[in-house]
Amino acid sequence: MPVIIFVDDSETALASTKMVVASMPVETHQFLSAKEALAAINSGTVPDLIVTDLNMPEMNGFEFLEALRQIDSTKRTPTLMLTTETNPEMKTKGKALGLTGWIVKPFNPSQLKAAITRVLRLD
Repeated sequence: MPVIIFVDDSETALASTKMVVASMPVETHQFLSAKEALAAINSGTVPDLIVTDLNMPEMNGFEFLEALRQIDSTKRTPTLMLTTETNPEMKTKGKALGLTGWIVKPFNPSQLKAAITRVLRLD
């Protein structure tokens, strides 16, 4: 079963993502900070997909993505940015850092589900 890590400093956003994937054949782990997610990854959690917010305290989504690319087990892990940010320059920066996709909040649940299905090839 594919493992998805969701990272967002908003409990509401995490609850929304959990509802989206509830009927999908995936295992999920949710974290309120990128540092918590990194600790889990460094302790052996190997995700098949990471969905992260951009604007978070302590470590933002770009810093998290840069850290992920330094870890052997997540060097090539598909990563989606789920954020309120719509600035094209930010999207370009994300792509340069190896981001797989960009979804704007508030998100359409079917859009997120379709992105996860496509990335994990669940269909």
